[in-house]
Amino acid sequence: MRTAAPKSGGRGRGAALIAALPLLAACAAPPGADVSVRHFASTETAGNGARWHLFVFDPEEARSLDDRIAIAKRSIGQERGCEWVGASRAEIEAQTAKQGQTYSQTLLAAPVRCSA
Repeated sequence: MRTAAPKSGGRGRGAALIAALPLLAACAAPPGADVSVRHFASTETAGNGARWHLFVFDPEEARSLDDRIAIAKRSIGQERGCEWVGASRAEIEAQTAKQGQTYSQTLLAAPVRCSA
């Protein structure tokens, strides 16, 4: 016959889980939440009043295209007077690839419209 575990044992695990929640939340942070990125406008227009901007990331850390897009969007979202202009992932990937293989994981080209 099996006996139930004492109820006090469950509380200890629950308290440990609650104490670990901030650490678990940090693991779930969006990619690059604490990453700074610089961007500048290129000479190429992207249509609808936008220009292709080049976003430059830390060359010591390669990032996926999706991570770079997420970081760049977040950066533009915090910048006054600028807005992300819709472009397909394929357009962004092609424009980024034009910058050369050397920068393929540390650069992103994306359309942005900024007011003067």
